[in-house]
Amino acid sequence: MKTVDRSPATEDELDAVAFLGLLWRHRMVVAIACILCALIAAVLAFTATVYYRAEVVVTEVQERGMSGASGAGALQSQLGGIASLAGLNLTGHASVSQQDAAILESRHLVEEFITRNDLLPVLAGNARKPPTLWLAVKQFKEGVVTIRKDARKGVTTVAADWTDANTAARWANGFVALANDLIRRRALDESSRNIAYVNEQLARTTDVELRRVMYNIIESETKTLMLANGHAEYAFEVIDPAVPPEVKDRPHRLLMILVGVAFGLAIGCGIALAREQLARARRRRLRAGTIPPEA
Repeated sequence: MKTVDRSPATEDELDAVAFLGLLWRHRMVVAIACILCALIAAVLAFTATVYYRAEVVVTEVQERGMSGASGAGALQSQLGGIASLAGLNLTGHASVSQQDAAILESRHLVEEFITRNDLLPVLAGNARKPPTLWLAVKQFKEGVVTIRKDARKGVTTVAADWTDANTAARWANGFVALANDLIRRRALDESSRNIAYVNEQLARTTDVELRRVMYNIIESETKTLMLANGHAEYAFEVIDPAVPPEVKDRPHRLLMILVGVAFGLAIGCGIALAREQLARARRRRLRAGTIPPEA
């Protein structure tokens, strides 16, 4: 008796051949499914709203953190807990960078940008009424602005996606400019408050060493005031400003059509398998005599 060796590789080959044969027998069904899904995908691709992406590349300003670090070190080492009790905010460079990054990604910054530019009607589109500020911020953060930080290169990319290329570029540049403005104004307020407090303490103490430390703090905070008043790009320096893109970012029409073809192929295969199973069941019932041949 002759035995047939069916290794796993051989069985896989047989299964593949059988599957291809099944597709060939039902080729019309598979072809129609692929064509219909490709047409639907093409309609969606060519009627979808076109979006442009404008990107601005920035890097964190280093000098402001370095000047703040000296004041923070003097305050922590020589004044102990006075700063925290008084509410002074003299942080080092690492904390400054973290604060700036948090502000750039904050909800408050998006709220200010939407409010100052009156974007509620723009974001509403064809809606009957403008969305609430909360919904507009959510829409803007999820669908318009994208922030990517490259730690290896030390740069941050702020991108804005919109249906108009000029608007996308203007929003990207304006978003970074507003972040710089908010951080700069915050630094001005904090430094002014710190200087006022230290001046009050100077009038109350006669200790020479303590007065020297306080003068050092005033000097450090004065440098911060001068830097904030003299630099518009206070926290983020623009390395590559956004320009209106000439090529759309999405939709990716060819990819959508290919996905439609693949989806149609999957549907066609499913229909072919279902028809094959029904045909096999019918043949089994015919052989069993449970249905008349002419049925």
